[in-house]
Amino acid sequence: MKLAAVSHLASPAAPTGAERSLAHLFGALAERGHETAVAVPGRWCLEERVRQSGVEVVEIASRPCWLVQWGRQPAWKQALRLLRCVAPDPGRRRMMVWLDRYWPEAVYVNCLPQLKGAAAARALGLPVVWHIREILPPGRRRRWFARRLHRDARRIVAVSHAVAGWLADEGLSDRVTVIHNGCAEPPKLPAPAAARAKLDLPRAGVLVGFFAQIVSHKGVFDLVKAGSRAMAEDPSLGVVIAGAGPELGGLRTAIADSLHPDRFFLLPPSPEVWDLLAAVDMVAVPSRWPDPLPRTVMEAMAAARPVVAYDTGGVAEMVVEGETGFMVASGDEHGFAERILRLAGDADLRLRFGSAAARRAQADFSLTTHVDRMERVLTEAAAG
Repeated sequence: MKLAAVSHLASPAAPTGAERSLAHLFGALAERGHETAVAVPGRWCLEERVRQSGVEVVEIASRPCWLVQWGRQPAWKQALRLLRCVAPDPGRRRMMVWLDRYWPEAVYVNCLPQLKGAAAARALGLPVVWHIREILPPGRRRRWFARRLHRDARRIVAVSHAVAGWLADEGLSDRVTVIHNGCAEPPKLPAPAAARAKLDLPRAGVLVGFFAQIVSHKGVFDLVKAGSRAMAEDPSLGVVIAGAGPELGGLRTAIADSLHPDRFFLLPPSPEVWDLLAAVDMVAVPSRWPDPLPRTVMEAMAAARPVVAYDTGGVAEMVVEGETGFMVASGDEHGFAERILRLAGDADLRLRFGSAAARRAQADFSLTTHVDRMERVLTEAAAG
C-alpha cells in the first residue's frame, strides 16, 4: 500500500510515547514493502532513524489542537488554544497540497491534536484511520472532539480499552478497534554496572527509574515525595529521572528541598531507553491523570524490570498486580513508597516480577503482533 501519516510533535528534543510508537509502526510497515511517508510540523528528533527505515519525512507546519488534556486548565489558556486552532492556518492548505500530490491509499492520523490533517484528508476523499491515544473526561470538549471523529474517521484505533470506553460513550464504538502498542524486543542489555558507569550513576544501591515528560500530571513530583519517604528508611535507594519538559525548573527546586537531594539523579531525555532501563532496578509510573497506555511500562516489562504505578487509565491492561509489579491508587504517595521499599529490599522478588513481565511483554505486546493488526486495519480502510 501507499500510506501517509500526519502527527503532532510535543518536543523537538524529547519524543513522546506516541511519536515513538509512530516511528516503530511506519518503520516496520516500510520494511514490509509499503510505501510510507510521515508529515510532522517541525524538526523531529526521530527523523533520521525513521528515514533509515525507508520512510519519507516531510515538514508541514500546521497548528495542532492542544485541548486534549484530562484535567482542567485556566479558562484563558483553553480559550487561547482554541483560538489558535480555529484561526486561519496556511498549514492546512499545505497539508492538502501534499496529500493531493502523494495520494496515499489511506491516511493515518496520530493522536487527537491533528484535527487539520484529518480534515484535509477527508476533504480530498481519502480514508482516515485515526489512532486515539488520549482519554477525555465527559463534557462539551469531549463531544466536540467526538463530532470531528464522526465526521473525518473511517476507522478509529484505540490504544487501550480505557480509551475505547469514552469513544463508545460518544457513539463511536461501531468503528473502534482496540490495538495495544507493540514493543520491539530489546537488544542484549549491558550489565547494570556498565550501564550505570556510562550514565555516571552510582554503582551500588537500588535505583528507581522515571522516564517521561517533566510535567506534573506524569506524577514526577509525587515520585520526589514518595522517593524521599522511601529513602528515609533505605538510604542506599536512588531515583533516576530522565526527561524534559516545562516543569523541569520546579522539579529541580523540589529535589533541592527534599531530605535526600543527593539521591536524585537528573538525566537528559533519550530516544533510546534501553541503557536507562539497564541501569535501574525498577520503573516508577505515578501518572496522576488517566494514562491511556504508557509506553514506559511496556518497555520496562520488555527489559524485565518490575513496575510500580498508579492504577490509572490503561496501566492495568499491562501490569499484573503482584505478578509483574505493583499498582496503588492515584495520589497514594505513602503506598507508592511502601511498594518501592518492598521491591528494593527483595532482589528475588524483583527478579521474579521482572521475568514474568518480560514473558508477558513478549506474549501480549510484541511489535510484530501490533504491526500485523494495524496493517489489517489500514488495508480494510483503504479497501472501503
